[in-house]
Amino acid sequence: MPWEITVAGSVHMDDITTPHGRRFRQIGGSALYFALAAAPQAPVHLNAIVGGDAEAELRQLLDGLPVDLGGLAVSDSPTFRWHAVHDFQHWVAETVAEEPGCDSEWRPHLSPEAARAEVLFLGSMRPSLQQEILAQSSARLIGMDSMTCFTGPERDAVLDVVSGCDIVFLNRLELSSLVPEAPDCTAAARSLLGRSRLRVLVVKAGPTGAVLMTSTTTLERPAAPVDVVIDPTGAGDAVAGGFLGFCAAAGRDDDAVFPEALQAGLSRAAVTISTFGTEGLRRLAVETT
Repeated sequence: MPWEITVAGSVHMDDITTPHGRRFRQIGGSALYFALAAAPQAPVHLNAIVGGDAEAELRQLLDGLPVDLGGLAVSDSPTFRWHAVHDFQHWVAETVAEEPGCDSEWRPHLSPEAARAEVLFLGSMRPSLQQEILAQSSARLIGMDSMTCFTGPERDAVLDVVSGCDIVFLNRLELSSLVPEAPDCTAAARSLLGRSRLRVLVVKAGPTGAVLMTSTTTLERPAAPVDVVIDPTGAGDAVAGGFLGFCAAAGRDDDAVFPEALQAGLSRAAVTISTFGTEGLRRLAVETT
């Protein structure tokens, strides 16, 4: 039997502009992208908050998939809305505007089933919330992500969360802002590895792939090929979902499984960026579950 997975993160409505067009009111967020990437491999307990304006759409999107929505909080306030433009030259998303909506109301509470899940992923959010979730979980394999709005201003709090995780997924900018004293990304990663239980660092590098680092090895993997990059939104969360989903399906968290898990994560990212929003991941999840 595969291990079960709990994800705690965000559900958003995204207004996205890329060189291939514009899409308004795309349902997204870290918890959703992760769940869709992981669900073909193992059952997922999703924990997030959503406004009543997007609840029905979220439930319809996940209908028929092994994603438990018992941890979904529903608010009378609107769902967080993100307006962004993707720059395909520097591979960054410029936030044009944010409408926080119900996000600030959320206080995560894991169900007994979610708390017992063998795998936990903490999506990008305030480190204080990540700590609340960590305290409720008995997971044996814990992964986390963050953003520069936290890795810089709340560096010490993020480092405390890092120390409670097995795997950290960060891009180069997030890593350098978390360890600003390090001369390069490799040195920054090495300084983090070994902090309490941290065993693996996955450095996401967008179109060039990712680097997996442990205390003894460094493995570079190229991005999975795609015909055309349409929308990079959610690709990082898809990497984490594919990675941890592979580990859950194998029922393993040893070093030998991590290279294959990374490849699975990069494959999920390729599916994600080939369409706008969650279209590709949703199609894959339906076809394979």
